[in-house]
Amino acid sequence: MRAATSFWGLRAGLLGAVLAFAATADAASRPPVAPRKVAVRAKPVATVPKDDGRMPREDRGRIESRIIAARAQVQQGQYADAVLALLRALAETQPLMEQQVAIFDLLGVSYVALGQLDLAVGCFIEVLRRRPDFALDPVKTSPKVRAALATARSRL
Repeated sequence: MRAATSFWGLRAGLLGAVLAFAATADAASRPPVAPRKVAVRAKPVATVPKDDGRMPREDRGRIESRIIAARAQVQQGQYADAVLALLRALAETQPLMEQQVAIFDLLGVSYVALGQLDLAVGCFIEVLRRRPDFALDPVKTSPKVRAALATARSRL
């Protein structure tokens, strides 16, 4: 009985070794398999309309109404409110060049009235960059505002 046990054990051991060798020889003869590529789908992104340089009419009207409201605030002496409204208009919309000139002009006047001369000069520099021939009415404009514009012109 002992001989039979050792025969079957020997046979099982040899069979295991042959199968292990065959598995490694088979794996070595096959070409390596590239890792499987998984296609990742991009999430849809909102499309951006093409910019043809023109603003929709409602934007133009909205910006103009904001400029008119800010001009009324400046005339009533509500300079801080005018500054906030004009900065919001710059941040939320895309004004045309002439609208930018009007916004920066009103900002410059408001900053002079608030005693922020450096900010006023910066606004007038922006006005002059957009329209180099910009001039203020000497009769209707304060001497402090005209001085800030002259300083901006000298720094440019």
